[in-house]
Amino acid sequence: MKKNIIKKPKLIYLITGLILILAGFQLVITHSLANTGGKLRQWEEKTDLLEQKNRILTEEINHLGSLSRIASEAQKLGLVKNSKVFYLTPQIPVALEKTANPGR
Repeated sequence: MKKNIIKKPKLIYLITGLILILAGFQLVITHSLANTGGKLRQWEEKTDLLEQKNRILTEEINHLGSLSRIASEAQKLGLVKNSKVFYLTPQIPVALEKTANPGR
């Protein structure tokens, strides 16, 4: 009869210890998840901010690179539109002259 009395308190201590260890693990995991969620939220906010800045910069690039703006800036600098355009015809390379003029 004494053996049963001695074993029961050990079993209770073992179960209590196991419950405390599992509760500690749960606390650590919950804390880790909370921190990771906070960092993830910060990264999402930073991503949204960078995407917004990227859209603004893209619009600015499109505005600055528009042909009408370039033409007005060129006019401000005193540049004028050239009415005479010269087209250069390419010469036949020396290596190809023999095939182009077989009568030589």
